[in-house]
Amino acid sequence: MIARRTVLLSAAIVTALGLAACHKKDEAPTADPKAVAAAQAAIAAPAWMRQHLPAQTVAYLRIPSPWAMIGGVPNGRPLDAALSSKAHLDAVQRIRDGMAKDKVLADMKIAPMVNLLLSDLRSPVEVALVDPLGIPAPTSRLVLTALLDYPSVDAFNARMAALSTPVLAAPLDAQGYGQLTSGGAVRYVAAEHRLWVTQSAQAPSDKATLDELAATFAKSTAATAPATLSALEPRIDTSGEGLFGWVTVRGVGGVAAAQAGDSPFGKLPADFASKADAVAFGGGTVDGRAQFRVIVHAPQARALSYLAPHSFAPTLKSAGEPHWAMTLSLPTAQAYKTFEDNLNLDFGADAAKKYHEGVEKMRTRYGATPSDWFRWFGPEMIVFSDDAGLFYAMRTPDRKDWYARIEAMSAKGWKTGESTVDGTKVHWLSMPGPGMDDEDVAHVDPSLRPFMSFLSRLGGRSYWIEDGDWVVMAKVPQALSDRVAAKPDTSLDDWFKARAYPGGRTLIGYTATSHGAQREAYYSYIQILQILGTAVGADLDITTLPSAHTLNLPEKGVMGAAVEVDNDTFGVAFTYEQSPVELVGEVGGVGAVAGVAIVAAIAVPQYQEYTLRSQVSNALGAADAAKAAVAERRQTSGKFPATNRAAGLGAPETLGNDYAGAVEVGPGGEIVVTMDATPPHKTDAKLDGATLVLTPRVEGNGVAWSCSGEGVEPKYLPATCRDEPLVP
Repeated sequence: MIARRTVLLSAAIVTALGLAACHKKDEAPTADPKAVAAAQAAIAAPAWMRQHLPAQTVAYLRIPSPWAMIGGVPNGRPLDAALSSKAHLDAVQRIRDGMAKDKVLADMKIAPMVNLLLSDLRSPVEVALVDPLGIPAPTSRLVLTALLDYPSVDAFNARMAALSTPVLAAPLDAQGYGQLTSGGAVRYVAAEHRLWVTQSAQAPSDKATLDELAATFAKSTAATAPATLSALEPRIDTSGEGLFGWVTVRGVGGVAAAQAGDSPFGKLPADFASKADAVAFGGGTVDGRAQFRVIVHAPQARALSYLAPHSFAPTLKSAGEPHWAMTLSLPTAQAYKTFEDNLNLDFGADAAKKYHEGVEKMRTRYGATPSDWFRWFGPEMIVFSDDAGLFYAMRTPDRKDWYARIEAMSAKGWKTGESTVDGTKVHWLSMPGPGMDDEDVAHVDPSLRPFMSFLSRLGGRSYWIEDGDWVVMAKVPQALSDRVAAKPDTSLDDWFKARAYPGGRTLIGYTATSHGAQREAYYSYIQILQILGTAVGADLDITTLPSAHTLNLPEKGVMGAAVEVDNDTFGVAFTYEQSPVELVGEVGGVGAVAGVAIVAAIAVPQYQEYTLRSQVSNALGAADAAKAAVAERRQTSGKFPATNRAAGLGAPETLGNDYAGAVEVGPGGEIVVTMDATPPHKTDAKLDGATLVLTPRVEGNGVAWSCSGEGVEPKYLPATCRDEPLVP
């Protein structure tokens, strides 16, 4: 009878999840969206504040609920079907009920805190820092919000009073308002189950301040959030449940760059720091897999333009599905020429001279310079292991010229030819090692000359076969014969796409196949449930939860790491199925190679929109001096100046910057900033001639400003310059 009930229960769970007829080994299980939403509401709902951030936000942090941290909340991965099941929700509720009643926890004086974290808290904790100036400052205001499962203000007060450390200065009043012991303002909206907290280092916090902030967040939408936050978050977490942090560093990098000393990388670090305007980090779900990323947004940084990949088209086939692959993006000949042209700017004349001298030595020794190599090879380079062996592949866009150069180097001792290995035509190249030809014999100690002669014998030999636009290399020619005999049948391009591998922005990256990661994560979580149930005295029967094979959890998964670069961002990314531990464990027999995966990475997509917004924002900054002069003249004379001269300023064209061609004061103190794409100005042609209009008004004892744009699309305007008032 017991066995029959167990079978019926398992069948019911399988049917509810829609998996009874789906047993493909590596096909992810499906979960009912309604069941997922209900499970999130019962355990921990997705973030709310993130969808209501105002434009004045200068930092945002989302801290997952404890249930999300231990993997118990549906978040867009294959385990959702199990986590949204009734059996799982019942188990969570039994644990919560046990915590509320357990005398042992009460006697230990930890029951209130345990209940607050694992029962009362029903969402991530979200924190925002807002500042009208647009940069973090002592006057910035912190705002915190979260969902708590208290039906009334009295219930909230009771829980806070039970905590061992006082949090409230006094119980909240009947409307839910109160103060923290630290001086911050608190409100608990019982009808919404939402907690609000605000505090500032310098400004007082009270009921009026809190209501004004809550109203600001309520009327804001996802579209009002800072542009870089919205751009970077999808690369870090799309579930609304994971860890995510973002902060603007606008202006901070410039100060750091100004104080930076000499660097082996020349002026590139300082240039990168001065262009950096935001940093984002966190770990969550992207494309159905767990990811951890750190991303720096630094549009127009020269280092990014040198490093950013230009294409990723791995048009090769492997023998069976690859076990793992590593990619490297090489610069194009044009990109490398740009780097060489900027040597004086980035490294100084002396370093540029030494570089060119080194290049000439390379030309003499190898018959080619870096520019030649990047013209012959790349930009894609792939190392992969498949059923036929380990191979190195490079795209060869100008193979004919490469072969011609090899022939021309025969006078230097280079040798090349073709051999047949088990019916496979294999190309080979032999290069002499370093020897007497590379040294000034007059400066070599006679006793070392035999050794130098010996070194000249230690050249390298390479083997490869041609495969379309690619050459595929191996350690020994027999491996290339193995590859041909295996008749490669799996598209590497399709394989990378199925893994959502961001090759188009990956400078160097690694990806491999994991085995059993979903199953191990699920069983580890069930074990945690058992431990929690035992700890709180709950009668928890984990046998009611389905097995991995019943859920049809995928056997194969993805793990990897990458350094990601585009024209706007630099980042480090790690990908895994459930836990970062997967990155250092044995996966598919390539545990040793997994260490190479931790090369780190950072990334973010290319967004021209945000580059243009950055230019508009920089152009607007050119008006700062004019605003100060107009306000000062109004204070001293009682009238607004109508010209630059009346304001004590120079001619309009002398007040611009890299993006503003002119800053002109007009009637009523109005300031017009005109953007200019004419060199040496750097404005994008799309914004050439656009104007930003600042209109002053008397407000109290000072002057306040309103801002609008003409000839520029609203989406490129800073949020504070869309016919909205600016800070005085």
